[in-house]
Amino acid sequence: IEDVNRGLRDKYKLSNQVFIYDFNGFCSRIGKANILDYKMYYLADLKVKTNFIPDLCSDYSKYIRPLSYKTKKCIVLDLDNTLWGGIVGEVGIEGIRLGPTPEGRSFLEFQKKLLALHSKGIILAINSKNNEDDAMEVIKNPPYMILRVEHFTATRINWEDKASNLKSLAEEISISLDSIVFFDDDQMNRDLVKILLPEVSVVDLPKDFSQYVDTLESLNCFETLSLSYEDSQRNEMYQSEKKRNKLLKSASTLSDYLQSLNLSVYIEEAKKTTILRIAQLTQKTNQFNLTTQRLTEENIQEFSMSDDYRVISIRVTDKFGDSGLTGVAIVNIKNPTNWEIETFLLSCRVIGRKVEEALLAYIISQAKANNAKFVFGYFS
Repeated sequence: IEDVNRGLRDKYKLSNQVFIYDFNGFCSRIGKANILDYKMYYLADLKVKTNFIPDLCSDYSKYIRPLSYKTKKCIVLDLDNTLWGGIVGEVGIEGIRLGPTPEGRSFLEFQKKLLALHSKGIILAINSKNNEDDAMEVIKNPPYMILRVEHFTATRINWEDKASNLKSLAEEISISLDSIVFFDDDQMNRDLVKILLPEVSVVDLPKDFSQYVDTLESLNCFETLSLSYEDSQRNEMYQSEKKRNKLLKSASTLSDYLQSLNLSVYIEEAKKTTILRIAQLTQKTNQFNLTTQRLTEENIQEFSMSDDYRVISIRVTDKFGDSGLTGVAIVNIKNPTNWEIETFLLSCRVIGRKVEEALLAYIISQAKANNAKFVFGYFS
């Protein structure tokens, strides 16, 4: 069996359409002596006891969520008794529990798991009722603090209610509330967010700190089957966006702001390395998406290989860095006289920089070069 499994893994390890589920690992985790009900096996060829089927479905969801683009992109964290043990305002920096000690190890391991998610493009943010100076002293100083200032895209360390802070964080980072997972050890704060912001996924942290890592790993909402360049660079891109917003506030006019950015727009047809990102944009982009057609990698692949379509993408850079692949147009050219733009979208990160004008100008120039008479667009 292992030989067959190894052959399957080797055959499909580079495939974006076939994924090998480790059923043997699932059985080992449950316990091979416990997983089989012989009566049901003989009667119905059922190889898993019925009471374990929900666990199996939960494992399958690790594949289904990313394939349907239902994963979360941001973790918002409380501090006291969440990232470290104790309340820093009461026990001071010397009294918190964090590090390779029996009381501090669970928080240390929890931070390591969060850092691993951060490296895969998950955004981290802070939402804590605390004195900012006390909290930042912990984040900046102790040797065992795994998560540092640069790992957090945005912070709210104040005495405002957690729901208001979450809304403010979402606006600053430019993400929707349903992209957020909220961790807080305080039941009252969790209940408040559940009532006022039902879109946010609120994690019911156990009272036992040692179970934090297991709770995080069991969520199944951060799974990825493949990473685009933009995924891996997401946190750096959000840091650059903060610098752009700061520049915008200081500029006297929009023209001055755009000129000072030193914008460059790169336009190209879809290729193997960009198909994943193009599909992601069609699934996730809502604000500037004229038709909101949700397309899969397979759809984009088919369009890009068809003589009846042009799949065009744009990448935007400026003096603060690379914003990544942030715009897509899919044009139906089956009728050589009338080109029809079926999809036209931009990531919210580049809205307001007039890059949509560059994309549209490119489509029109291509239409002229191919003797098309009309270019139609749709809004729905």
